[in-house]
Amino acid sequence: MELARTVIRFALTATIGLASVSAYAHSRAMTPPPAAPTAAMPQINHATLRHFVVAIQHVSQIRAAYIKKLQAMKAHPVAIRSIQAKAQASMISAIKTQNLTLPQYNNLVHEVDANPALRARVLHMLHR
Repeated sequence: MELARTVIRFALTATIGLASVSAYAHSRAMTPPPAAPTAAMPQINHATLRHFVVAIQHVSQIRAAYIKKLQAMKAHPVAIRSIQAKAQASMISAIKTQNLTLPQYNNLVHEVDANPALRARVLHMLHR
């Protein structure tokens, strides 16, 4: 249960504006920028939600790996920019591999954050 909550927390804090990765260089804290308001999503089908859950898992793993690399290079700004670019490319690739666009992924992140019933569905799927 705790692992699933951690994965959800990672996903909800790692929107694919990926300013969370680039913000590290400035603040050493990986906090995402405020998201632009989006229109409410229509009913989310099971297949899309399944793809989203897999993307969350991959993005969370990538993010965790790159946080360690960024922390190790905090005194080297040029290296940080290179690591940030690689992290962003890896996260975007993980999302696109699940047949989701970046706006779809970001909208789903916000929907899960705002909708307790949807969040419960995602947590349930993470436990499988």
